[in-house]
Amino acid sequence: MGRLKNGALGGFSGKVGSIVGYSLRNKDYIKGLPKLSTKPPTLKQLASRARFKYFNEWRNPLTEFFAISFKNQTAEHSAQNAAHRFNKDIIIGEYPNYEIDYQKIVISCGDLPPLIDLQMEMTEPGKLHFSWKPNFTGSAKPTDLLAILICYHNNHTHLAGTLNGTERGSGHYDFQVEFMPAGKDIAVYATILSNDRNRASNSQYMGKVSF
Repeated sequence: MGRLKNGALGGFSGKVGSIVGYSLRNKDYIKGLPKLSTKPPTLKQLASRARFKYFNEWRNPLTEFFAISFKNQTAEHSAQNAAHRFNKDIIIGEYPNYEIDYQKIVISCGDLPPLIDLQMEMTEPGKLHFSWKPNFTGSAKPTDLLAILICYHNNHTHLAGTLNGTERGSGHYDFQVEFMPAGKDIAVYATILSNDRNRASNSQYMGKVSF
C-alpha cells in the first residue's frame, strides 16, 4: 500500500485498473487489488486465517465499547484497529485449538493518570464492589469516568460492562452482574476515561470471578 502526497495525480478515490484509491483521516492512499490464487492454502495460511477469525469473533461484539475506550487512539488508526493492535497477542494455542489469554486483554491505553490502589471484591452473588484512591495528579479530573468490561470465559456472545460507571472522585462503585450461569468464570477489566472520551488511562485486569 502506498500513500499519495499531492503527487502528479493527487488523491483519488475509487478503482482504476488494478489500483484502488481512498482517503483516510485526510490522507490519501492507494493499494493494489489482491490477486486470487488457485493454489490450495498451506497449513500456515489455514492457521493464520483461523486465528484471525477466532480473534474477530471475540472483538466484534465489543465494537461499540472499543469505539469509546480507544477513541483517544484515533489520530492515526481507527478505534477498532487500535483494539486489534493492543490485543493481537491474546490468542494462544495451536491450530485449530485456540484460546484467549484473558490476562493480556487491553481495553484502553493512554496517559491519563490511573486510579490508585484500585481493588475489586464480590460482596454478594453477582455484585462487584470497586474501590480506589482518586489520584488527582497531572491532567486527572474529578469528573473522569470509570469504565468496566466483563468477558465471559470461552463465550464471546455474553459480555457486560459500562462506560459510565461513576466519577473518579467518588472512590467506589458497585456493579451488578446480571447474567450468572453456574460454573462460569468471568474476567474483569477497569479503566478511567476523560468525560469527553478524548483521553484514557492504561486499563487494568482485575482478575477472574467464578460463579
